[in-house]
Order: sequence, then C-alpha cells, then structure tokens
Amino acid sequence: MNNPLDGIFESLGRTVLVTGTDTDVGKTYATAALAVAGWFAGRRRIAVYKPQQTGIRGDDPGDVHDVARLVRAAGVPSEALTTAEGQRLTEPMAPPPAAAIDGVELLSISTHVAKIVELQESHDLVLVEGSGGVLVELDGERHTIADLAAAVQSGLPAEGDTDTTVRTVLVARPDLGTLNHTLLSLEALLHRGVRVAGVVLGSWPGDPDRLQVSNREYLADLPTIHGQRIPLLGAVPQGWGHESR
Repeated sequence: MNNPLDGIFESLGRTVLVTGTDTDVGKTYATAALAVAGWFAGRRRIAVYKPQQTGIRGDDPGDVHDVARLVRAAGVPSEALTTAEGQRLTEPMAPPPAAAIDGVELLSISTHVAKIVELQESHDLVLVEGSGGVLVELDGERHTIADLAAAVQSGLPAEGDTDTTVRTVLVARPDLGTLNHTLLSLEALLHRGVRVAGVVLGSWPGDPDRLQVSNREYLADLPTIHGQRIPLLGAVPQGWGHESR
C-alpha cells in the first residue's frame, strides 16, 4: 500500500512521540504509517509503546495491536516490530478517572520514560502513542502527555546526536475547529520546550469538501509559533491499510 508519510524521516530521530489535538483523530493510523515509513527508511528494529491503554478489558487487542496489523499489511516483517503497553485500564476515558474506577494507581511519568529508554537501547526507532489529546493527564501527579514529551526529551541523550534526538508529531483532524485545536495544542507543546517535528492530518477523506481542503492549506502554511515554523508532514487517508486486508 502507499505510505502517506514516506520520506519524512530526515526530520525525525530515533524516538517519536505521537500525540493528538483530541481523541479519535487518527493517532494509531499515523503511528502505523510512521512505523512503515521508518522501515522503508532503513529502521530495522521498531518498537511501539502505549503508556496508557484505556477502554480495554482482559486480553482484548489494543491500539498497539492495530498498529502491528497495519504495519504487517504494508509489508513490514512481524519480527521487525516490538509492541508494548505500560498499563491497561478498562474504562474508555482519561487515565485518572479510569484508574479510579479500576481501583489502581497510575504509573509515574518516570516509569514511562525508563521504559522508553529501555526500548531505545535495542531498537532503531521507538514510537510512543499517547492517549487522547496533548493535555490529557497521564499520572496521579497531573502530568500530561505534553509533560511526557518534555520528560522523554530530558531522559534520553542530549540534542546533538541526530540518531538519538526526540521529536513529537501532532495528529489533527481536517474538520471544523481543527485550526483552533491545532494551534492551542502546538502552543501547549512549545511552551514546555517540546521539539515538534510537524503536524499530520490523521483521517483525510477520499472526497474532501471545501472546508477540509481549506484547513489542509492553512495547516501547510501555519504562522510562526514561538519563533518556530511547524510543517505539515502529510495526511493519512481514512481507512488507510484496510485495502490490503
């Protein structure tokens, strides 16, 4: 299948955190497309880590399983991919209330960073898929996905070694309201010093309307934020990967 994110890995390092402007914006599809792009860019050992998987009971497949299925359908060998979850919660809601219902404590930010560091030691590419949007709380200390991105940057080798740099990709939807949501999310990330590689449209329709086309054009030429130009890296079509099933 065609990969909508081919050719972007010159701007990415070994670790990429995938977050979104909201829930259900296409982060899992974007993560899979990034994994495929990484494989065809020469990354032969790829890990996908989901810090908090909510809304899953028992051994039911979660987002990392969907990523694995899509990656295999695109021709990446199963042995090239490692998938891991930090913690599973049964209720389909943000981690803190979901953990309260399950009667468990959330893992700390430092635990997630340590796992990511461990994965990086044995993989050429580590993809970290967040839950929900940028400011969704991840632990019991009110740390957010944006805080995790900043912590991962601090916990991994310093900037300068291009092979170990950390970048964040923001996934957005093409519909009404996305410009405000995207700019707010970028403000939150950049305010925390997060290094943002760019924006990906996570669910691009086969027959986009005038509004969606206009939004894509705007996102392709975003105004400077905190002195930085944030590029549009690409758009992942709705249902990408299913045509190979």
